[in-house]
Amino acid sequence: MKKALLVNLGSPEMDRLAAELARRGALVGLVRRYVNKGRWWERSLAALPLLGQVYAATLGRRLPPAGLDAGSVIEAGVLADFAFACSSRVRRVLPNLAGRLCQRLLAQTERAVSQGGCRHVGRAEVVVANYHVALPVLRAAHAAGRRTILNYPIAHHRWQYRFYAEQAARQPEYAAALPQFGSIEDHAATLDQEIELADLVLVGSGFVRDTFLSEGIPASKLRVIPYGADATRFQPAEVPREGAGPFRIVFVGQVGERKGISYLLQAYERFRKPDTELQLVGDFVAGAEVYRPYRELFTHTPNVPQIQLPALLQAADVFVLPTLVEGMPMVVLEAMACGIPVIVTPNGPGEVVRDGLDGYVVPVCDSAALVDRLERLYADPALRRELGRNARMQALQWPWARFASAAADLVLESAGAST
Repeated sequence: MKKALLVNLGSPEMDRLAAELARRGALVGLVRRYVNKGRWWERSLAALPLLGQVYAATLGRRLPPAGLDAGSVIEAGVLADFAFACSSRVRRVLPNLAGRLCQRLLAQTERAVSQGGCRHVGRAEVVVANYHVALPVLRAAHAAGRRTILNYPIAHHRWQYRFYAEQAARQPEYAAALPQFGSIEDHAATLDQEIELADLVLVGSGFVRDTFLSEGIPASKLRVIPYGADATRFQPAEVPREGAGPFRIVFVGQVGERKGISYLLQAYERFRKPDTELQLVGDFVAGAEVYRPYRELFTHTPNVPQIQLPALLQAADVFVLPTLVEGMPMVVLEAMACGIPVIVTPNGPGEVVRDGLDGYVVPVCDSAALVDRLERLYADPALRRELGRNARMQALQWPWARFASAAADLVLESAGAST
């Protein structure tokens, strides 16, 4: 049996792939940042007053991926990761002040994970690494004659640079909440080399593939395997929501311009009615003070643990993600699995959402289209029920097992091509 090494900072699709490879007896190990393995010091930390509660609500939730033995997880960068988690909590209150510290600590964690992966390259026929932690690992793998796969969960970086520059010119008042890459030259150089060193690049949607093609990456190097959802955990509410409270619109994700927040707020300002509410769930990005003029329009909930997400989605009438740039956002499938209609853009979620059947796929940067679709759903409870039922059935077609099986097949086929 050929063996694979996975190097991952924390992408859930990589964890699912690792568990499937382990099930097939084909995993050398999963190198990643800290996970709670239930060791004596972790149990002691969790038992402490106050500090234990903070740990249990943050890093303590990071258990080994389901189906993967804790011994198969090789941790790296644990101290930097702990420091990053602490600074991230501060960032919720002071996003601009703590942002730079978070970036430095994240970079330290990424370097440690990369270095940890390099130490195990010789044990595998194929190495799969997540972008941003891949470069040293892929170099070591090439030197050792191993096959390489790069997991790239978002649009090509150079495509993003141009898109965000256009967006900043289009709406300069919201430019501060667009993604920041530090030194574009350094950022691009690293990711360019990762792509160059990869034998294959694994992406989650046709949208991402198309951004790679537009940057001259050959189609023969790209593989599209959409992600999945756990439809046993994300299910429709036992009691239908209809008539229970106001018409609730929910967004889940980082609250920033990459997710199209300004367009959502502009749309809701035009759509808003006495019996409607908008709930934004997720942490604000640096620069999110640009949304202050809209602060009375929405309620805000900081990033919630995954265990709380099903109930939050079940309490909504519609899920809206007017994203500008994605890979394949799993939260869309999770909302669909909960039996609620979704409104998304084609830039990532369009791979799995059927326009007019599961909800609506609207153009990016189009507040008017958002208003129109919200009006339709608000006015027609029967339409909401129909689209919600369809969304649930569509989500069932995209289980995590589908992704994990197809990705594991790809990895092992690549391992078989090793020389």
